[in-house]
Amino acid sequence: MREIPTFGLMHWAKHRSEAAKYSLGASGVSSPGPEEFTPKEPAAPFTSAGDEYGAPALRRALAGVHGVAEDHVLLSVGTSLANFNAILALAGPGERVLVEAPTYPSLADIPRVLGLTTDRLARRPEEGWAPRLEDVESAARAPGPPLGLVVLTRLHNPSGRNLPTGFLEKLASLADRHDFRVMVDEVYLDFLPDATPAHRVSPRFVSTGSLTKAWGFGGLRIGWIVGDPSLLSRAREASYYLAVNDAAWSQDVAAQALAARERLLGRSRRIAADGLAIFREWIDRRDDLEWSPPDGGLVAFVRAKRIADTASFAQRLQRERDVAIAEGELFGMPGWFRVCWGAPEDSVREALRRLGEALDEA
Repeated sequence: MREIPTFGLMHWAKHRSEAAKYSLGASGVSSPGPEEFTPKEPAAPFTSAGDEYGAPALRRALAGVHGVAEDHVLLSVGTSLANFNAILALAGPGERVLVEAPTYPSLADIPRVLGLTTDRLARRPEEGWAPRLEDVESAARAPGPPLGLVVLTRLHNPSGRNLPTGFLEKLASLADRHDFRVMVDEVYLDFLPDATPAHRVSPRFVSTGSLTKAWGFGGLRIGWIVGDPSLLSRAREASYYLAVNDAAWSQDVAAQALAARERLLGRSRRIAADGLAIFREWIDRRDDLEWSPPDGGLVAFVRAKRIADTASFAQRLQRERDVAIAEGELFGMPGWFRVCWGAPEDSVREALRRLGEALDEA
């Protein structure tokens, strides 16, 4: 049988983060209330709507947001399936996949499950979590299987940092020179109002995203891949094996949400900015923690200077103080932990107070 790696971060999210009274672990904004968004009932909620790339109304809305034609958009059941589909379609047998480290763990595990040779591209805290182009070029020139795909996140998960200005343009030149593709998980990018999606930099790039992290519509399970039709045609064929049609009701409501994009994302960006201000005030008073402030969004990656075993610390924190944080071990980096400030302000402040007490005791 095929060996499936344990998805530790997902086990943590489902069994520990959701169980805590005070969670600094949830990685997206809360869902809008009825006073903020109330969708109209779809005309035919139980039909199988859409063409081979998804519901036309939703694809048109996404194409407008991304500044592309409709044939550049392929809908998916959430970003997780979009990422799986994109990696499956863009990296072939006999090729190597270069995945950033640290990252959202499944992005490194999917290529391994597919039997692809996988190398890691370091994103270093001392360099503001920016990857090095020379490391990409070294991987492209390395002996062995040719480099077929580079996988990145933007904003970086777990640090919340954006890719430096000009990095994607230079990466596109490398991709042309060495004939590889690039997939960028941009599920957090909507927190930045003026960011240019990666797929607009090069026809070799695809972007994945969803209505979850920056929108609060995780229950709709709406995700997408945006890129050149020559790449999307492969992903479309793969999608027939993974999910023939997405839910018509979800796609209809998602199109309505996109029509209210500025208002809904304005809400999310206010939540993110207010939470970051609370967290910055708290962490600036501590001399036992290090971090690089994120460029946007809800998450940051923090180093605990005096705690090497952050897994044990996080488990004790939840058991004794009912607070959830994501230990760095889930990202392959002991001594670190990821925090999120998307909960209501009072809950975030109380969670940080309890976390501070636990750090003082440790």
